[in-house]
Amino acid sequence: MYINYSKLWKLLAEKGLSKSDLIDLTGLSSRVIAKLAKNETVTTDTIAKICTSLRCDVGDMMECSLESELSLYHYSRAFGKTVEETDRVQKISFVWNGQKFVLYVTKKKATKSTRIDCGEDNTVYWTQFYIAGGHSRPSVVKAPLVKPLLAADTITIVIIKGKPGTITGLDEGIWGSAKNGKLRDNHQIFVMTEAAFKVFEPKECVSLQ
Repeated sequence: MYINYSKLWKLLAEKGLSKSDLIDLTGLSSRVIAKLAKNETVTTDTIAKICTSLRCDVGDMMECSLESELSLYHYSRAFGKTVEETDRVQKISFVWNGQKFVLYVTKKKATKSTRIDCGEDNTVYWTQFYIAGGHSRPSVVKAPLVKPLLAADTITIVIIKGKPGTITGLDEGIWGSAKNGKLRDNHQIFVMTEAAFKVFEPKECVSLQ
C-alpha cells in the first residue's frame, strides 16, 4: 500500500497557501514537509497537526493506493533509487510492472533560452543562449549533459527539468520522444521534459531482451 499526499498540495493551492505557510501554521519543520512532498511516511501527530491547522479531514489531504495502480511518474518518485550522481544529472533506477527503468534527471532547470540537442554520438547536449542586450548577438555555451548507458533489458529515459526552448533530434536515430510511447528496439532512449514524464505512459512495458 502506498500513501499519496497530492490532495494536500491541491488543498493548499485552493486556499492560496504555500508550503512555507504550512510550516508557519503547523510548526512542522521543513524536513517533515519535504517528506510529505516525497510521499514518505510521517507520524500521526504530523497528520493531526495539518488537519487541525487546515480544518480538514484526513481524507482531504491524503489517500492510499496499491503500488500496482501508481503511474510511472509517481512510482519513480516513491520507489526510485539514486544509483549515480554527477554535477549535471541524477541517475535513478527502479522496476515498474516487471520492467527495469533508468532515469537521468537534470539537476538544474532549463528555460526558454535553453536548447537540448540529442547528438548523433549518443550524447545529450545542453546549449544555453545568453542575451547581452542591444543589438549584440547572444553568446552560446554548449556542453555535454549525459551519455546514457544502454542495457538490453532496461528502458532509459533522460528527463529535462524546466521548460527548454526546444529539444532537437527526437525520433531520429536512437532518440525517442514522449509522443512515441513505444520503443522501436532496445537501443532507443526517450528524452522528454519533466512535465511530459508526469503524464508519460509507455505503450509497451515488457522485457526488451
